[in-house]
Amino acid sequence: MIARIPPDHWKVQHLKEQLYRISAGYSGECNVDSYIERTRFPESTKVFTDVQLRVSPNFTFQIDTLIITERYVLIVEVKNIKGTIRFVQNPPHLEQVLETGDQAIIDCPVYQVESNKLNLDEWFRQRGINLKTLGLVVLANPNTKVKDVPQDFPIIYKKQIPFYLQKIRPFETVFSTAQINEISKEIDKEQHEFNPFPLCSYFHINHQDLRTGFICHYCHQLLQRKSLRTWLCSGCEKDVKNPYAKGIDDWFMLVKNSITNEECRKFLNLKDSNAARYVLSSSLLVKKGKSTGTFYIKGTKKTNHR
Repeated sequence: MIARIPPDHWKVQHLKEQLYRISAGYSGECNVDSYIERTRFPESTKVFTDVQLRVSPNFTFQIDTLIITERYVLIVEVKNIKGTIRFVQNPPHLEQVLETGDQAIIDCPVYQVESNKLNLDEWFRQRGINLKTLGLVVLANPNTKVKDVPQDFPIIYKKQIPFYLQKIRPFETVFSTAQINEISKEIDKEQHEFNPFPLCSYFHINHQDLRTGFICHYCHQLLQRKSLRTWLCSGCEKDVKNPYAKGIDDWFMLVKNSITNEECRKFLNLKDSNAARYVLSSSLLVKKGKSTGTFYIKGTKKTNHR
């Protein structure tokens, strides 16, 4: 996405911030997951990461880690934050101060968890299950300094996870093994249904704003043909062989799940329909329709066996 957005586009900074947060968050979540794996749970326990659940046709919510045991359901919100953070209660937010002195305002993780607890309780209620879920905020960076911590909500460092989880007071049994397995199937089903692609729609960007042609995904400069099968980046001067598949992948990831000859020609700045036909046929796409109604989708081509 960043490679295809013009440097002066009004959403560039927003996308870069999103990418940084996603990268930092993913790194922190993976780190925290390793500590959760060290915890001794009952055999029927299920642990889900990066969960997307839907409570209405137009509303989904995301949970970093969801732990379902026979005695409780726990939402874990992971924060990978540097420097010093201070919890501000009204309105709820975090004030971050880096070692450089730079300051930032961050969404309050306690508020995020409390909102997700309500959403998850509603998700269960829609399935005939009435319970109150628990919440936990985990700081993935052991060097994060914390001030004004809320007294009524658990906030711990990642190394404290096994101890904390094993010390949760034993509630009465709320789920049988069969119920946990059934809930797990429902959650897995909703993960398959969630799809943020194409990203232009997800981030509300007009696909006509995208840069066209073959793009170097190392330095984001345009590629220039060097020989029949090799292209040269005008920026970092790396050789790229047959960039067709990557260009087509960009279209499906960013714009929509089908492509026509004309769309391919315009998106990749090809000289004519024959060039577009060559790119499309060499990209392992499935051809649909006939004549002017022809389009291509991702799939597995059928091969003829003799």
